[in-house]
Amino acid sequence: MENLYINGTNCTPAIYFNIEKGILTISGKSYPENSVQCYEELEKALDYFIENHSDVSLFITYEFIYINTSSTKTIYSILKNVVNKLNNVTIVWGYEEEDEDVKELGEDFSETLGIDFEYRVFSI
Repeated sequence: MENLYINGTNCTPAIYFNIEKGILTISGKSYPENSVQCYEELEKALDYFIENHSDVSLFITYEFIYINTSSTKTIYSILKNVVNKLNNVTIVWGYEEEDEDVKELGEDFSETLGIDFEYRVFSI
């Protein structure tokens, strides 16, 4: 499987996944009409990674400017699958300095999934 590159739009995030190196970055806004469909290619790529590269560490960076409820549920489901199936996952949760909602979402995910996140402030 080739690396995954999906350009972001006004309502969907940019997704870059280097499968060989185990580096995934998701950034931008996420409020598509259908979040499951929006992240479908990513889920397939992650399933491939889990099946074929489970010995490689996975490094995930999220930098959301905005994320809606539907996307939140889909992202959580994806993270849960990854964390349950891989031993070495690092998650960096980026947020804008004044966006406490996105920061708290990352903290909630971290607590619920039982994995420590790294938090980073970014600016547009």
